[in-house]
Amino acid sequence: MLNKAITRHNAALFNNVKEFSTRSNPGMLHQFINKVDSRTTAYTFGKFDPTQQLQGHKLLHDQDQQAEYNVTNLSNGFTVLTESQTFPGPVHMGFLMDVGTRDETAETSGALQALKNTYLKTLKHTNETINYGMIQMSGGAMKMDFDQERTYFKGHCIQYDTIDMFQMMVDIALEPRSVLAANVAKAKNGKSHDLHNHLSKFDPFANNQELILRTAYGYNTLGMPRLGLANNVANIDARMLQQFVMDNVTPKKCLIVASGVKNHREYVDLVKERLGDMLAVPEHKFTRQASQYIGGEIRTWTETPQTNIALAFESAAWNHKDVAAFHLMNTLIGSSASFASGNPGNGMFNRASTSLLQKNNFVDAAHSFNSHFTDSGIFGVSIEGPGSHSADLMNVLLEEMNRLREPISDAELNRAKNQLKMQVLAGLENSEDRLEEIARNFMTYGNLTFHQYCDDIDAVTSEQINSAARALLSGKPTMVVTGGAINMVPTITDVQRQLN
Repeated sequence: MLNKAITRHNAALFNNVKEFSTRSNPGMLHQFINKVDSRTTAYTFGKFDPTQQLQGHKLLHDQDQQAEYNVTNLSNGFTVLTESQTFPGPVHMGFLMDVGTRDETAETSGALQALKNTYLKTLKHTNETINYGMIQMSGGAMKMDFDQERTYFKGHCIQYDTIDMFQMMVDIALEPRSVLAANVAKAKNGKSHDLHNHLSKFDPFANNQELILRTAYGYNTLGMPRLGLANNVANIDARMLQQFVMDNVTPKKCLIVASGVKNHREYVDLVKERLGDMLAVPEHKFTRQASQYIGGEIRTWTETPQTNIALAFESAAWNHKDVAAFHLMNTLIGSSASFASGNPGNGMFNRASTSLLQKNNFVDAAHSFNSHFTDSGIFGVSIEGPGSHSADLMNVLLEEMNRLREPISDAELNRAKNQLKMQVLAGLENSEDRLEEIARNFMTYGNLTFHQYCDDIDAVTSEQINSAARALLSGKPTMVVTGGAINMVPTITDVQRQLN
C-alpha cells in the first residue's frame, strides 16, 4: 500500500513538472532536487543559437541618426553652432569666449578668477538667489571655467527650461560686475590664494605645471598664473573687471553652441532675441599679444626628501602638422600613475612605467605632459625620486627623451595609437564634453575637424615622431627643479650638451 502511494505521488509530481515546463519557473521536482530544468524558457533561451531567428518574433528595426551641425553668423559678429538631437536627453548649451589668462596683464591679473568667483552675481534680469533657484528647479547645472586661452560657460536642462537657462548664461557671461560683486570677488580671490598656499604644504610639487609655463614664457601671455598675481588682489574692483571685459570680450570672440535642440533656426532666433541688440565693434582693436618662448630654469627649495625634475621644450601650435605626432609622443611615454590594479593591462605598457619606473629603483613617479596653444606649444617629461639620486634622475630622464629620436616598433606604435584613439572616442561619448570639444575645435580651426581625429592618429608614422622629436630637442629647454636637493641636479647647460 505504501509503495502504491509513493508511486501515485511521484506520478503527480512528474505531471506538475510537465504542466509547468512551458512557464518561466523550474518545476517543483527540479526545485526539490536542485537540478536545472531544461524545459524552462530561461534554459531554452540560454541554449538557443543566436544566429537563428526566433519563430514568431517580430524584429524592431531602427537606424542610427547622424548628428547634423549647423552654423549661423549673426550680423553683429556672434556665431551660433548647434548639434541636432540624436537621442532623447537634456539640452546642453555653451558660451565659449576667446579670452584666457594670457590676455591678462599685471594690472588685470586675477580678473578671470574674480569673474569665476562671482559668475552667478547678476543684476540686469535676475540676481544670485534667483539664478540658484533656476538651476535647482530646472534640475540642470550652470558652470564657468577658463584656461590660458579660452573661457567657457556651460549648462544643461530639460527642453522646457531652455529659454530661461540661456538668458541666465548670457547674463553671467556678458553682464558687467557690480561694485558689490567686485568686493566679493576680491575677498574670494584672496581666499583662493590662501587655500592654494595651504594645500601646497601637503604637495610640494603642486606649482610645477604653472612654474613650467612661467619659466617658458615669462610673466606675460601664456606664463600668467591661473589664480592671478597674489600682489594684485588688492587692485580688483568693479572698474578693473568691467574694463577687462570691455577690452577682451567682443562678439567675434564669442561662439554660442548647443546640442539636443530640435531646430537650429529656433535656437538662432533665441540668440537674436537676447543678443541681437548688441552692436558690432571694430575687432581689429582687440588683437591678442603674441606669446614668446624664452626657456630657462628655476629651482625651488621645498622641505621634502624628494626631488622633482620637469624638462620641457617648445613644441607646436594647434595648426601645425605634427600635433598628432606630439599627442602620440605623449601617449608613448604616458604616466606611471595610470596603472589600475582592477583593470589588467591599463597603463602598464607606457615608457614611464616600463623604462623609467620598473627599471630604476630610484624613480618613484614619472609622466609626460603636452599642451598646444594658438601660437605655441610645450612638451616635456617630469620625473620624481629621492633627493640623493637627483643626478641619476636627470640622466634617465635625458635617456628617455633621446629615445624619442629612435625608430619605434610597430607593436608599440600601434598600441599607443589604439590607446589614444580610445581616449578620444571615450571623451566624445558624453554629450556635454563633446559639445565643448566641438566648440573649441570650431573656434581653433574655423571648421569642424573632430571627426578626423582618429584618421590623423592612424596617419602618424615612426619617422614623423622621430622628426618631431629631433626638432623639439634641438630647441632651448625649460627646466623646473623642486625639492630638497635641488643643487645636485645638473645645470641647463649640461642638459643641452647631453641632448645635442
